Amino acid sequence: MALSLRGIARRYGGVSGSFSVVDRIFGGSIAGQVSLRNRLESMARREFSFSVSECIYGWTAAFQQTWSLIRVRIRLNPDAGISNATMTTLRNTWQNGIETTWGNRWGVGRQGEVTLPLVLDVQWVANNPHHNVRVRTGPQRSNMTTWDTLDTGGVAAHEVGHMLGNPDEYTDTNCPGRSPINTGTVMDNNSANVPARLMQRFANNIGSNVVAI
Repeated sequence: MALSLRGIARRYGGVSGSFSVVDRIFGGSIAGQVSLRNRLESMARREFSFSVSECIYGWTAAFQQTWSLIRVRIRLNPDAGISNATMTTLRNTWQNGIETTWGNRWGVGRQGEVTLPLVLDVQWVANNPHHNVRVRTGPQRSNMTTWDTLDTGGVAAHEVGHMLGNPDEYTDTNCPGRSPINTGTVMDNNSANVPARLMQRFANNIGSNVVAI
């Protein structure tokens, strides 16, 4: 992961005079061998969880952000009868679709700064998930918390978009006032089109700007 020290440095932008890394970064003491990189990463790492409401729908978005790295921990719960081999194939398909769709499309940075790519990392976990997902035999209609064995990587990327806090962008008779719609984005038709506006949240979280890479 590319870690930018500027995110940490901004915390001390108003400090004048002497600056002690031991005091400011390590809390006043260092015992044995330490990793400055690990410490800086832990300082930059934040967990986000917030409610999203759109039309008649509502859910909780959640993810971890360490500067330009977005990580989503997902626990997959397959229905009985879905084999381990099938789940292995699905995890590979879904992870590739999710990370390719959302990652390395845009970067973050301020004027005069080196741009860091926004990267999305999916972790399939057994404990401490951001999201739980039931996996059932397809074809079925999927949503953020229920996927099926015929879902493509594009479908998984769309559902992860909800986990990141984005609403649907397709026409829904239950939501005649929805806007925008028919956008041709991942949140509309599961395409690989991810406009900058869908990444703005991550830049805002670190006081930065979305920039092209």
